[in-house]
Amino acid sequence: MIDALLLALTFALGAVLARVSLCAVAGVQRAMGARDYSGLQRLVLAASGAGLVLLVLAGIAPGSVLLPSPQPVHAGVFAGGVLLGLGALVNGGCYLGSVLYLGSGNLNFLLTLAGIAAGARAAEALALLPAGGAAGTRIAMGYGWIIGALAFSLFTLLLLWRARPAALWLALLAGALAGLVYARHPGWSYGTVLDALAHGRYSRMDWSSNLSALLLFAGALAGAWLSGSFRLQRPEWRRGLRCAGGGLIMGCGAALVPGGNDSLLLWAIPGLTIYGTLAYFLMLATIAAGFALKPR
Repeated sequence: MIDALLLALTFALGAVLARVSLCAVAGVQRAMGARDYSGLQRLVLAASGAGLVLLVLAGIAPGSVLLPSPQPVHAGVFAGGVLLGLGALVNGGCYLGSVLYLGSGNLNFLLTLAGIAAGARAAEALALLPAGGAAGTRIAMGYGWIIGALAFSLFTLLLLWRARPAALWLALLAGALAGLVYARHPGWSYGTVLDALAHGRYSRMDWSSNLSALLLFAGALAGAWLSGSFRLQRPEWRRGLRCAGGGLIMGCGAALVPGGNDSLLLWAIPGLTIYGTLAYFLMLATIAAGFALKPR
């Protein structure tokens, strides 16, 4: 059965992602190169917006809205976080950045998607480290969700106090839309669709997941077109190889954690999981190390 609300939410999320950069690579690069921390602030606001929506809905409707279940912190979480950062550096954009760049017309990032799918399959074939498996869900219990919602509210107020840049408000909106998406479809991401395709798990796929993944990119395309930022760039072999290689590395990392940096930022961290927070910060640290080691 087609979930019309999920399709509408993912399209709207894609349109907002085309208007505001939530790319971890770009955010870290600007913070280290120009001492401009607005990109990192947008990441915090996106996670806060998702957390506020997800936790409040899960708290007032337990059983109807689910949260990510805790995962054991194993070697795969550490390795996966590092691989996500390394792959994002090679690719020139993370999972969310790839949505922005592909929606803006850079067709090289189609190869990123192919690389992510191949990486998910390769991680299982190599089986060098324990993978996290599919992320489970849990019901909001106790007062943890209230404390989390208050913390995300505090982050939001601190970052938006007398804020002028529209990008900060758009980041909060993107997070709120993502929170609604995950409240509707726990654990959703376009990476999970690619993973299912890579492993031939067609029985676990449904039309809503497939179409919502397509509509995420369709929304990004529409948002870029309406804002005048759409510029068609045909694939070129050198840039395409970088995208394919970066996607391959990110796909391996996502299989180990589990989850790409999109689901970590907008699902696992808002859901108050330790593994998601640790993996995401390891990704950011790896990106920062890459820029620090890069010759000027």
